[in-house]
Amino acid sequence: MVNFLRGERLTVVFKHAGLRPRLALEQIELILKRHGVPCVGFELDGDPPASLTQALTRLEATHTNDFTLVGQGFEFHLSSLWRWKLDFLGIRSEIKPGYSWDEWATPFSRSPEFVMAWVADCEYEYWQNACDPLEYNVLGKSYAGLPMISNGLPYLLEQQIIDTSRNPGRRILRDGYIEVIGAVMWLGESFWQLSGADRKQVAEADWLRTSNSAPSITRLQAAERCFTTIEEGSAAVQAKLRTLLFPARNAAQGDRLVH
Repeated sequence: MVNFLRGERLTVVFKHAGLRPRLALEQIELILKRHGVPCVGFELDGDPPASLTQALTRLEATHTNDFTLVGQGFEFHLSSLWRWKLDFLGIRSEIKPGYSWDEWATPFSRSPEFVMAWVADCEYEYWQNACDPLEYNVLGKSYAGLPMISNGLPYLLEQQIIDTSRNPGRRILRDGYIEVIGAVMWLGESFWQLSGADRKQVAEADWLRTSNSAPSITRLQAAERCFTTIEEGSAAVQAKLRTLLFPARNAAQGDRLVH
């Protein structure tokens, strides 16, 4: 299996312009150093390996806010989406960290610009959101039997793509947040107004484990491990969680899936 499908990924969402490379890399460096992970040997957007400090210098010199940094078994990807009024940082570990994802999520959640975060199995989340048949063909994976839909483009550009709009693990960009679910999630103060979810109803759901790592942060856990299947009742749990967290949302024309 190709590297980008290995392991788990924590995705942290901030308000737009709330998460810049300096903040992201400083927090990353603190956690790596705490666990004795060298802060060198990272490829920045495919460039020769560098330290985290050198990477930050390059980014600030070019006024670049988006980056992909790979090294030491991790991948860090920062993207700023002004159209959707959000920034997000993906932190992927090829092997499950020997320490909790809470250690990564908590420092970011303390920021007033924090919106939400979740953990996902990379392979499961990828295929739940892969709509281009080429993504299947390149990796030798069959998409026979999957629902298909037009991409909605004009004649000559129109083609059939895989319909992911009903997949339990789908991701949809919304203004200021991402409609997505994870076995473990952290929800900030602004999340509730953006999503329309009822904080009290979430806290009282007896099938969830909820806690507050800070007065404004709700941590919820719907399963012991990341979702990896739509079988054995897992799809029902995922659908139930999505309905609870995004009660006013239904798949509609114009939704932008996150790939």
